[in-house]
Amino acid sequence: MKTPRKGRTALAILAPLFAAAMLFLLPAAQAEEEASEQVEEIVVTGSYIKGTPEDAPLPVTTLTREDLANEGTPTVLDLIKNLSFSQGADGETDQFQAGAGADRATVNIRGLGPSRSLVLVNGRRTTWSPHAIGAQAQLLVDVNVIPSVAIERIEILRDGAAATYGSDAIAGVMNFITRRDFVGFEATANHKMIDDYDGDTEAGLIWGTELADGRGHLVSSFSYIERGELTLSDRDWAILPYADSPTGGWSSVGRPSVVVPLDRWEAFPVGGFVGLLATGIVDPNCERLGGARTTVGIAGNTLGGFCRFQYTAFDNIAEEAERWQWLTEGTWEVNDTTTLSASFLMTDSDVPAWNTSPSYPPNRLVDENRTIRANNPGLVDMASKYPDLYGDMAHCGEAYCRYAGDPTQDAAGIPTAWQDVAWFYGRYYGQDGPLRDHARENDLQRLEVALDGTRGDYDWQLSAVYSQSERLSLGGDTMVYRDARARQGLGGFDCEAQVPNEYDENGNLSFSLETVMAHAGQGPCRYWIPFSNSMAGSHPQVRDGTASNPDFNPALNNRELLEYMVTELGGTGETSLFVLEGVFGGPLPWTLAGGNVSFAAGAHWRHETYESGPFDINNFDLFPCAAGPEIKDCTSNRNGLFGFLPPSTDIDQDRDIYAVFGEMQLPLSETVEGQLSVRYEDYGSATGASVDPKAAIRWQATPSIGLRASVGTTFRGPTLNQTVADDSSNSLQYIAQTGAFKRVDTKGNPDLEPEEATTLNVGLLVDHDGLIARDDNLFVTLDYWSYDFKKPLVTEPYTAVLATACNPGCDPSGPYFNRLTFGGPPSATNLEIIDINIVNGPDIETDGIDFTARYEFGAGPGIATVGLTGTRILGYDIGSWVLGGAYDALGSMNYGTSLARTLVEWKGRVILNYNVGPANIRYNANYVDEYERDTADITVEEQWTHDLHVTYRFLSERLELSASVLNISDEDPPFTGVEMNYDAFTHNPFGRMIKVGLTYTPGGCSS
Repeated sequence: MKTPRKGRTALAILAPLFAAAMLFLLPAAQAEEEASEQVEEIVVTGSYIKGTPEDAPLPVTTLTREDLANEGTPTVLDLIKNLSFSQGADGETDQFQAGAGADRATVNIRGLGPSRSLVLVNGRRTTWSPHAIGAQAQLLVDVNVIPSVAIERIEILRDGAAATYGSDAIAGVMNFITRRDFVGFEATANHKMIDDYDGDTEAGLIWGTELADGRGHLVSSFSYIERGELTLSDRDWAILPYADSPTGGWSSVGRPSVVVPLDRWEAFPVGGFVGLLATGIVDPNCERLGGARTTVGIAGNTLGGFCRFQYTAFDNIAEEAERWQWLTEGTWEVNDTTTLSASFLMTDSDVPAWNTSPSYPPNRLVDENRTIRANNPGLVDMASKYPDLYGDMAHCGEAYCRYAGDPTQDAAGIPTAWQDVAWFYGRYYGQDGPLRDHARENDLQRLEVALDGTRGDYDWQLSAVYSQSERLSLGGDTMVYRDARARQGLGGFDCEAQVPNEYDENGNLSFSLETVMAHAGQGPCRYWIPFSNSMAGSHPQVRDGTASNPDFNPALNNRELLEYMVTELGGTGETSLFVLEGVFGGPLPWTLAGGNVSFAAGAHWRHETYESGPFDINNFDLFPCAAGPEIKDCTSNRNGLFGFLPPSTDIDQDRDIYAVFGEMQLPLSETVEGQLSVRYEDYGSATGASVDPKAAIRWQATPSIGLRASVGTTFRGPTLNQTVADDSSNSLQYIAQTGAFKRVDTKGNPDLEPEEATTLNVGLLVDHDGLIARDDNLFVTLDYWSYDFKKPLVTEPYTAVLATACNPGCDPSGPYFNRLTFGGPPSATNLEIIDINIVNGPDIETDGIDFTARYEFGAGPGIATVGLTGTRILGYDIGSWVLGGAYDALGSMNYGTSLARTLVEWKGRVILNYNVGPANIRYNANYVDEYERDTADITVEEQWTHDLHVTYRFLSERLELSASVLNISDEDPPFTGVEMNYDAFTHNPFGRMIKVGLTYTPGGCSS
């Protein structure tokens, strides 16, 4: 992939600065045996004025390196899933709820959406990961980019922060602070063991040294992560029979196909696929090969039905993946008042085989052109085995072939053997496999250079950060014209070279009967066969299938057409972010009862770019027509070459954003401290500008009890992909009226307004020593929070668009009718594609309570801790709008809508910890409340899981060993009845996990 021109300019500016800084440091490098003690000054997340989280008037959760070690050094994803105030985060593989997993993870504070939580590295931004979450069209920041060995602490601001950081901090901020002062060497390794799974392995190294008698500092860290593959079929709760979970990954479009004789089609008056399939013939090997035969709900009808296909048997719970990360940071004291710092971060993620269903269903389920001729070799072979089912349609020289011709086709001069006799309903590859596997690759480079200095009592800082991320996504689909060729016996690369495509006067693919009769099934030309006799057996991952199909005819094997039928397509995406920022602060010449007023003020400019480009084969500008690659101008079927996935075009967008901001710290008295901040940020164009103020106060009522409160406004502008009308992303969504997944195309909107929110937080803090015993401590926080959210950026819910356009009939003059593409007469059952837009959606109001209680006391030779932390959401109300009425999203999975994800009322954990000398033992009991699957009468049960972590330090604390058992009782995730039968946003699909790890620091270290 190419580097954007603006990106190259930014790198050209920053790279020499970084190189010069590193070269300046290295010649003076001197190994240090011990690290000198330094007093660390901290700028707390949520403010530009130095302080500590404990004294801040804002609700900041801090997780130190020791906290993480006592939890068995969890991955960032595991950490996020255990945070009570984060719900609906991405991370686990799930192609259906969001599609962001496999190699990326997000934080979702308050469940407001992953792109509404700002992610920072040492207080500064990094770029988005290209390619949006399909269902919500949101670009996201991947939180997996920092080597875990380099993390000193994580600060999470649970409050809106646009007044400080600008756009994207609607819900809050997650700030990764690195070990930039580390001295020494440290190596870490851990491995997580899971049944039926190779497990997860992580190794990390960090090295740091002081330079020139402490004048400089250099730290470099590296991490490598390897993840194994775990298939959905490895879990008995995930792949269930149709009767137990009819929406658990079952499609009505199966393999082998259902065949509808043309005379029955014409005689049966019911339209749509339900009426047609009521007259069809379900392949006799449907259930033997792992399908589910179901009838069609038409009273008095005993024919036909579906051969259902369970596509999730080919999907994974965890994808094979590897990721490496490298971070190097350096500082140099230029003089007594100025420090130069630089850092460079690289990360690369590779998913070599993202597994999915063998093929998509055809977009047009009811297609009068999807016919079978009387002499089709598959039909003739099935007639020889099942003459009662197929004999009346087959034509051959044997007695079991009883087809004698159709008067209409006879009159047209079509020979009996070449007459159409049936229509079929099914997909190209199914229970027999093979599964499709497509790669995902993602990389990030981030370069930061900063100057920090003092001038008298004042601090100043200038910084420049450039980050760039690239992503490659591959997929596969069937070309429409190759499907048409193979059905007529003209399939195969060599056949296509020998028998070129033929077109009618309107540019539609149309072979003459003479061409078909001369070449179908002859020489290099092959038939694609819709019957079970083309299937050797079921794929091993198919439940209740068979490895050997007794009716298989090797001469009819469709595998020889696989590469011809299913073609790889895909595209690349790239984002970049260049940020320049200056901050100046210190005391003001004003004194209040508590002391001097201090301030911080600054200016900010950032340049964002977003590029995406398809491969040539799925580029609409190159191949706009389904009829074939030779056709460039067509009036119909302008959907590209592929039958299911849409084509794309090249997108190249950029913008500049300007901001100025200021903040004052007001010591109103010795016990009361206030904070005022405001930020003006200008997006230009239609998005416009926003002014966001915030006020916060903290009152230390007694030495042990404090009160805090904050109120402010916050906002988020649309990401660049959301503003491009020509940019169409797609997702696959289950449409109940069709019994199949259908394509949902999401288009950008240049007229979007920024979303806005007013946030409120009121909290109580207790930090009391000597409550019962002299050496005990009670720590309690209780915070009430609320968000009043206006004009949220959302995608129109596809279910609401369909319900509005077809209520109950699909009226061409009705609203949203032009958003639907049909494969027959306008009806919901004939639906092919739904077009939805990114819009400003309905108002959202949510509020709740965060609570933490921790009691620490001496117990024998050690220290015991009992803790409780959790969140209770009190309400999550979504207002009425043009696409639906008001509703309460709390306690619901919110399945099938883009307005919210899973939202449980209660989420939390109980913690028991005991530390004695070099040993630490921790027990966690994790709780997730029950909630409703709102589109079905299913209650997703509440769940308790239990974890145990043990760490022990040897060799004068140079060697630390850890062991963890996660989900001790091996609980399965609660049943949801969706595709994967569990909620990937909320629950653990792995069962019991055992994790072992070690950390080695020869000679000791300092950080």
